[in-house]
Amino acid sequence: MKKTLLITLSTLTFTTLFSACGQVSVPTHTNTEEECLTVQRNLYKVEKFTDTVEKTSAFHLEEAAVAMNVPKITVSNNKRQMLRDAAKRKKSLEAEQKELGCKIATN
Repeated sequence: MKKTLLITLSTLTFTTLFSACGQVSVPTHTNTEEECLTVQRNLYKVEKFTDTVEKTSAFHLEEAAVAMNVPKITVSNNKRQMLRDAAKRKKSLEAEQKELGCKIATN
């Protein structure tokens, strides 16, 4: 009888200690932080793309745009169209950044 009681109590104690009941886990990373970083990276890409397009001649424009690989921007040899698309993309990313409540980095 004592042996059964000892085994039962030790099992319950072991289960209680290692089940982590009642412990609060604090998340170290949230999805919004990762999303903010992604938006910030995309904004940087768009700004770099805009700078490159402004400095590149129309003859080499399409090659430069393909090499930079910025999504949701038209790749062509029409400089105005590419700059217009880049401006739209930048505005949408800034709106998304504001919606997420990200810290806006100032240069």
